[in-house]
Amino acid sequence: MLICCSKISQIKSDKSHLRLHRHRYNNNGCYKKSGFTIIEILIVVLIIGILSSAAIGSYSGAVQDTRYKSAQDRIQTFFQSCKDRARLRKQNIKIIYNQNAKSLVNPESTTSFLKVPELCIDSIPKLIEIDKDGRFSINGKEKHKLDLSLTSPNGKTATITILL
Repeated sequence: MLICCSKISQIKSDKSHLRLHRHRYNNNGCYKKSGFTIIEILIVVLIIGILSSAAIGSYSGAVQDTRYKSAQDRIQTFFQSCKDRARLRKQNIKIIYNQNAKSLVNPESTTSFLKVPELCIDSIPKLIEIDKDGRFSINGKEKHKLDLSLTSPNGKTATITILL
């Protein structure tokens, strides 16, 4: 106990021990360190930074996947409603892509359109026809699926398949 107390005067006079430790004295009057060193804090900050960067990367990927899925669902629903309209009215329907409005349009209807700014113009057929029985045809050939390319705001491209 005397050895411990004799070190107190040495530690108080030595300024090289200035760290993020709080200096405490226990009941016996001996010096006791508590707290964290700068190295320990830097390691913790580094680990938190690595974990958060991994989380942000996976989060942005999930957001992008959700955007693609949302666009695919909207397009699928649009084609299904056009198919139902053709069957119900027993008439052929044409669907074109309006480049100015960036939307799929039924030119014979003012209410049948879908704005899809993510669509790549190169992947869209010039004309999609639906006969009165609900069969889709592109360039005179019957189709059961349609592959379209979508572009995200950051420039990445993905291909989606629409079942017709």
